[in-house]
Amino acid sequence: MKQIIIILLLVLGLSLAFAHPAGVVKAVLDTETALLTVDFAHKVKDAADHYINSVEIKVNGKVAIVHSLSLQESVNGGSLVYKIPALKKGDKISVLTKCSKGGDKSANITVP
Repeated sequence: MKQIIIILLLVLGLSLAFAHPAGVVKAVLDTETALLTVDFAHKVKDAADHYINSVEIKVNGKVAIVHSLSLQESVNGGSLVYKIPALKKGDKISVLTKCSKGGDKSANITVP
């Protein structure tokens, strides 16, 4: 029984070692066009197997966009663009990215 527990812990540890969130998430808003560009660095070996699979955007704490992905643009990461109309000065935008293998990373900006 003790050996089974040790093996399970090792397998769990190894699977978590290969999972990681995006290294960097950057959000930039063009206030003239209301376009939010989200760039993320997420270095992987296979962008179709290990990728950012979810992006959630909140405005002032309320979910505005949920985007599910089935792969990422390249083995280094990707870039996504969203139109968010009716933003006002001072609105707080948060972007949360989630990895298909586990882990998440966020970025926050305030509308200037």
